[in-house]
Amino acid sequence: MTKDLSPDERKSMILKRINESGRVLANAVAVEFGVSEDSIRRDLKELSELGLVQRFHGGASRTKPSLRSFSQRASDQTAGKRAIGLAAAQRIPTNATLFLDSSTTVLEFVRALSDDLQLCIITSSPDIASAALDHPLCEVILLGGTLNRLTRSVIGQSPLAEVQSMHVDYCILGACAVDESLMLRAQNYEDARLKLAMSQACNEVILLTTAEKLLKQGPFAIAPISTISTLITDQTADQAILNRIRAAGVDVVIADHSGE
Repeated sequence: MTKDLSPDERKSMILKRINESGRVLANAVAVEFGVSEDSIRRDLKELSELGLVQRFHGGASRTKPSLRSFSQRASDQTAGKRAIGLAAAQRIPTNATLFLDSSTTVLEFVRALSDDLQLCIITSSPDIASAALDHPLCEVILLGGTLNRLTRSVIGQSPLAEVQSMHVDYCILGACAVDESLMLRAQNYEDARLKLAMSQACNEVILLTTAEKLLKQGPFAIAPISTISTLITDQTADQAILNRIRAAGVDVVIADHSGE
């Protein structure tokens, strides 16, 4: 049996099982995980409310369309992402060491870095590592682990342990979502754990997010917004939510892309 899991771990395994096999039955999963059917029904309800599964009587099945891939997301809101990436790149001094997570907006950040900067970039994303190699003065470290096909990043205990053994100057994160309670959230449990570890192993956390990610839900909590030092977003962000984020002690930067 698979027992003694946290609720997030359990939901992650249920979601993975549904995506692999197409469906799960609540009574069978409850027995396997050693919890009540009510607990599993609550898990399935939360996943369903986030649009990640389709509930039916006694279980849940895969939804269509599925979560969008890294390459699909990379084509979204490119002007806003470029502006956010440039605003973040201009804040980085030479000789800094950085954690970069797997995010299409973080990819734009890397592309915007000046070639004059001497940096050490540590990332979980092969795409971001490849882009960083185009900068002649950057040392690039790609964390090792199992590659997730959807996020195009390494996951698992190996990259988590590597990150937890380090301490760097900056962590540049992309957000899947910032919810109503100002909690940073991710679509993948292991990705959420790695983002948290990166944010805890640095001097300053910079969060890059387009406005549509604000007040959005995601299944797996990373950390409260107060964990980050600076939020960089685009001009379409709602001022009310930005004021709440400022009140939490976060520096908010609005990236201007009106000229594009």
